[in-house]
Amino acid sequence: MSEPQRRILVAEDNRVLADVLRFNLERSGFKVTVAYDGDMAIENLESDSFDLLITDYQMPKVDGAELCRFVRQNPALDEFPIIMCSAKGMELSIEQLQDDWKIAKLVFKPFSVREIIAVVNELLAPSAATNAVAP
Repeated sequence: MSEPQRRILVAEDNRVLADVLRFNLERSGFKVTVAYDGDMAIENLESDSFDLLITDYQMPKVDGAELCRFVRQNPALDEFPIIMCSAKGMELSIEQLQDDWKIAKLVFKPFSVREIIAVVNELLAPSAATNAVAP
C-alpha cells in the first residue's frame, strides 16, 4: 500500500515561477495546487486540506504577510508549515517572521528549486510533526 501524495499549496503571483515550482514539486512526488494571489490561497485553504504552504511575500490583493496572519489565526492551522519566498532579502527579518507567524523557512529569490525541494522534504519527513490540516 503506497503512502498518499503530500499536498502543497503554492501562493505565487509570478506565473513562470509558479509553473517552475509546480513542475519540480510534482516531479518530486507532491500534489500541487497553485494560487496566483493571496485571496486565491485563502480560498484554497478554506476549501481543501494541504500539508504545507509555499508563499511569496509580495503578492496582489492579499500579500504573504496577510496570508500568514490568516493561517495563524486559524487554530486548526497553528502548526501548518510555511515556507516564505521573497526578493526582499535585505529588508526582512527572519527572526521577526518566525516569531510573528512561525515561518518554517524564509528563502530569498533568486533561489534554487533544489533548495525548495530539500526544505519541503525536510519539513514533510515522516519524523517531522506535521499533518495535513482539514479546513
